[in-house]
Amino acid sequence: MLPNELLLHRRDFITFFCGVLVSVVLIFSNNNSQIQNVRAWTVEGFGFFLNKVTALRGYYQLREKNLWLNEQNANLMLENSRLREAAFENDRLKNLLNFKSRSKFDLVIGKIIGHSQDSFINSVILDVGKNEGVYKNMAVVTAQGLAGKIFSVSENKAIAYLLLDRNFRVGVIDQRTRIPGIIRWFKTGSELVLGEVPKRSDVKVGDKIVTSGISRIFPGGLTIGEIKSISDEKLGMFMNIVVEPAVDFSRLEEVFVVKSHNIDLN
Repeated sequence: MLPNELLLHRRDFITFFCGVLVSVVLIFSNNNSQIQNVRAWTVEGFGFFLNKVTALRGYYQLREKNLWLNEQNANLMLENSRLREAAFENDRLKNLLNFKSRSKFDLVIGKIIGHSQDSFINSVILDVGKNEGVYKNMAVVTAQGLAGKIFSVSENKAIAYLLLDRNFRVGVIDQRTRIPGIIRWFKTGSELVLGEVPKRSDVKVGDKIVTSGISRIFPGGLTIGEIKSISDEKLGMFMNIVVEPAVDFSRLEEVFVVKSHNIDLN
């Protein structure tokens, strides 16, 4: 569009703007008292309008700054959480390596990458397998004691049944008196039952229970737990003994697979 055509097209707007401009100039150049009042009201109104615009601009600037600060706080929280988790993991790995260096067995560290828990099976999936020398029936332990045994193995993964599995059994002894028994899951919670212990046997609350060593799967002396309660059944030959496991199964993250033991691979 040519300049002449643009001016012609906008002539009404230009005429109105020029009229307003001339009126404003006349108002502010007139010293009449009424005009001065109008001028004062105009200036005051314009100042009020500018204050509102400034306040609105400040609000949006403050809102943007708050959003930025919230984003920075979220990033800092995530970074602190990551660093805190790394510190906890570092402490766990230090404890694991210290335990491995003190152990008389050949141990393989396995990280738990999955869980399977229902009314029939209580097991975990480990990130180690045949490539690391892990095979079926190898004992699974932590620095606190026996955790379970390997049930099935692939090249890079293994499934381990835990001590809290309903089908798990292990021969044990009372560390103080050497009285033997069989450990199995209590069917509820994380407690164990020490069975096959005849009545009037010398066992007490607080006694330590360890593996007997007569099994071809589990080395002797592995900690199972501590006797929590003892009661005599009215019928039968054996006592009812509840054992609190040494391993906290709710916090398992890494375990050891015991390689250097005379195990039954069948």
